[in-house]
Amino acid sequence: MRIALVLPPLTQVNTPYPAVSYLARFLRDRGIPSTQWDLGLALVLRALSARGLGEVFDALQARVEQGEGLPEPAWQALALRARHQAVVEPVVRFLQGKDRTLASRLAAPGLLPPGPRLDAADPHAFGAASLDDRARHRATLYVEDLFDLVASTVDPGFTISHYQHHLAVGETSFAPLAARLATTTLVDGWLDALVDARLDAHPALRVLGLSVPFPGTLYGALRIGRRARARGVHVVMGGGYVNTELRQVDEPLLWDCVDTLTYDDGEGPLLALLEHLDGGPDRRHRTRTRQGLHQAPAPRPPMTAAAWTGDLDLSAYLQLVDSTNPAHRLWGDGRWNKITLAHGCYWRRCAFCDVQLDYIARYEPARIEALVQTMAEVVEQTGQSGFHLVDEAAPPRLLRDLALALLARRLPVSFWGNIRFEKAFTPDLCRLLAHAGLVMVTGGLEVASDRLLALMDKGITVEQAARAGHAFRQAGVRVHAYLMYGFPTQTDQETVDSLEVVRQLFAEGALDSAFWHRFVLTAHSDVARDPDRFSVRILPPSPGRFAGNDLAHQDPVGADPDRFDGLLEPPLSAWMRGQDLERPVRTWLPRGLPATTEPPDRIRRALSAPEEARGDRLVWLGGEPLAVEDGLVLFGQGPPVPVRCSEEAADWLCEVLDAARPDQPPLSWAEVEPTFPGGAKARRTLLRAARQAGLLRV
Repeated sequence: MRIALVLPPLTQVNTPYPAVSYLARFLRDRGIPSTQWDLGLALVLRALSARGLGEVFDALQARVEQGEGLPEPAWQALALRARHQAVVEPVVRFLQGKDRTLASRLAAPGLLPPGPRLDAADPHAFGAASLDDRARHRATLYVEDLFDLVASTVDPGFTISHYQHHLAVGETSFAPLAARLATTTLVDGWLDALVDARLDAHPALRVLGLSVPFPGTLYGALRIGRRARARGVHVVMGGGYVNTELRQVDEPLLWDCVDTLTYDDGEGPLLALLEHLDGGPDRRHRTRTRQGLHQAPAPRPPMTAAAWTGDLDLSAYLQLVDSTNPAHRLWGDGRWNKITLAHGCYWRRCAFCDVQLDYIARYEPARIEALVQTMAEVVEQTGQSGFHLVDEAAPPRLLRDLALALLARRLPVSFWGNIRFEKAFTPDLCRLLAHAGLVMVTGGLEVASDRLLALMDKGITVEQAARAGHAFRQAGVRVHAYLMYGFPTQTDQETVDSLEVVRQLFAEGALDSAFWHRFVLTAHSDVARDPDRFSVRILPPSPGRFAGNDLAHQDPVGADPDRFDGLLEPPLSAWMRGQDLERPVRTWLPRGLPATTEPPDRIRRALSAPEEARGDRLVWLGGEPLAVEDGLVLFGQGPPVPVRCSEEAADWLCEVLDAARPDQPPLSWAEVEPTFPGGAKARRTLLRAARQAGLLRV
């Protein structure tokens, strides 16, 4: 094998992060074999082994013998060393789905050694009937206790979701990374051994590709790259962190770990690099080496619409339950296959987003029929029918076409992804998507203020977002919102009012869950391109800065967001549990902040407004109508719906429903309305019953 595509530690342990698997599919389709390594998962499994824990405890014992102190939980863990080493591998097998019979013991106290997270677990979190959920939740807390132990005693940068994250986040220099690379902790030694073993098993390896999507993967990637380069392997690094942070990088020490950086989509640059390394012409483009930037003209290959996991062992991933919130669980629970409806963003105007970069700016939709065929192949290959749409924002029209294609093919899948809370998501469209398998949507509500939404060119209003969220929830789809505070010019009053809007959204059933983010000014956003428009002043970068995406700035017009750090999460946490929904917002906030000016029924009034205009295509989601003496009985998703009508009207409706099935050519309301054999009142009565049973206009 000549090419290895590598996930460095750490991204996620429930499913492969998709970047390298998209590249693997691209190469496979061109007859170029590759192997995929998830060294993040391998490192986690090395830590969560009897041998790995034994080495941790040996290190703790050595510290004790040298007279060094330990945190209190570490003393307890060291005293229970034998129990930990006996139980850790059975716990891992259980979380991998290989020994579900252990659930009864894990769900109850006794088997798992105690630890701070496990001791604080709510014994009633999942109810009496959720044995497996409770067992996996307790097993997850146990695993997190072990990682806390390692982080507090052996390697402070090692967690279950990232590795040395603090060395690469925000405005940073390369010096701390270089200093850390010059040392070798116990965890580093594990990683080095894993790399050496893979390189020994692939002596013909010529190219090693590293995906670095997040700050918490950079250090591991650099350590892996340096070790591979020492063995004569060409190391290429790309991914989200490289695309945003390292576009203008000027750090000589970086090239001791990496030979080539690729920007934007990796398919084209990687193919050109492989051709060049094989002695072909130098057509390298969107790449950087020690010599500088390479920008040879080159056509972009078509987007790769689905990941291909290839030789990754999917059975090794851990199905963690780190949250009792059903919406939050989807991120870490389940081996979700990855697909893309469209490259880039169909809106691509939000002022805070990286709209100047290719991954946002270049919009290219997938061919739906080909994508559904690929989905069927992926289900066959992996045995998993769940899909995560990794789009920046899934376009409503493409979602509709995907749902229709899935229903026409009768392919039972589950899927979820990111959307914009826009008016296109009518109740009928949401019902269609839910029927096709949509289980959750996530989307940016951001500031929950119409003035600020307009300033950032979000393209939605609070009322539109409320109606879209409510429509999804009424269809049985969970809804998660991303929220933001500290946007330029945002006042204290607007932040308090946003909190009140969020309370009402939960109270009126438009949200399941949400998360607050503090605004970060990034170099490739419209705010950075036109700071005067947003009344901000960008501060000069620090000398010797390595990463170049997050920009320090001053916001003289807006309030100080520091005031709200830590204030917004407690009420949100309560609302997600269905608690304190009628409690006034002011009681969550300290003195000195203003009371909300939002009407207490703003969201309720928005949801009581007339339904948005529907689409024109008719789609029937029900079964075969049953003819009875006085009309029909329609069988849809709910109870049977009786329809009293004439025989002529019944025949007409049966023809319409048959023609409106998802596997039939598109049928519009404009086509069928004039053919109804009766008056307007009878038609309305008939269609009202049909809509109740599952006739949609999308």
